[in-house]
Amino acid sequence: MTEPLVSILMLTYNHAPFIAQAIEGVLQQQTNFPFQLIIGEDCSTDGTREIVFEYQEEHSDIIRVVTSDRNVGVTENLCRTGKACRGKYVAFCEGDDYWHHPHKLQKQMDYMESHPGCGMVYSSYDVYHVRSQKRIKDFIKYRKWKMPKNPSIHNFLEGSDAIGYGILTCTVMVRRDYSQQVVERDPYLHQTRKFLMGDVQLWAEIATIAQLHYIPESLATHNILDESATRSKDARKRWRFGISNAELMLYLCDKYNAPSSIKKKREADWCYCALRLAFHSRSAELADEVRRKKGTLTGREWLLYFGARYAAFYYVCRVAVLGRNLFRKEPDAWL
Repeated sequence: MTEPLVSILMLTYNHAPFIAQAIEGVLQQQTNFPFQLIIGEDCSTDGTREIVFEYQEEHSDIIRVVTSDRNVGVTENLCRTGKACRGKYVAFCEGDDYWHHPHKLQKQMDYMESHPGCGMVYSSYDVYHVRSQKRIKDFIKYRKWKMPKNPSIHNFLEGSDAIGYGILTCTVMVRRDYSQQVVERDPYLHQTRKFLMGDVQLWAEIATIAQLHYIPESLATHNILDESATRSKDARKRWRFGISNAELMLYLCDKYNAPSSIKKKREADWCYCALRLAFHSRSAELADEVRRKKGTLTGREWLLYFGARYAAFYYVCRVAVLGRNLFRKEPDAWL
């Protein structure tokens, strides 16, 4: 094929109900430049593998599937798929999201070409709740978030919703040489399984060497599922993800000498998630670790602490929480 100007990196694992729409969103792109789609398929068991190979056979001039005989996990799948990208720019779309705007790639590439100091561009997006079939258009406008102009590393470390939920993988395009540069200079951060997040650290570190630009237009759709890499009904999975995110931010705080106020906030985030994981997993050891780090606990935190240590206390707390939840609905960040 002609050397692509843009590579699209798509990771997928058990996305059978969504992967065709994700691929079609790429194929529908109207551009004045060649592009390639690299699909990292991690040995799905639900038919995703067969779907992506069918698309590769039909569109062999555009699509290449990267896979293996065994499941390798998100981090290794990302690394091997990224190495297969040849374009000057790399755009991202997970296998359970999709691009609904046919000029998404063209708009972003045009900006990058005319702004050589820009290392990353991203946009607003729609949110689609798969179960309720509710769509929220232009989610950033809907939430009335003010996206920072050219965000810095400290914007990422502060953890505002505008950054945490505002920069979604399915909307991002980066310069490949900048992406390679930040990955290669810190393999521990980007190429190990230490952190469950695989994208936020990349965006944050690109911000240290180049400008970032936001396009205030919805170009992609983010599907909200009951179960995904970042969302789960299993409380233990949710809190483990929260702990990993806090540890990632603390690592970056130390690396970039963040103000003590930001680091303390992230330490508090770790304690918050760790104490709740201790409660749900009945881990006295983890509860004790939180107590040592935090020192003083609030009344509610003492309940979680004793629930983690003593079975009787745990079941009393569980009954109380279940009763409370009958009359109280937890807020959903995506509504």
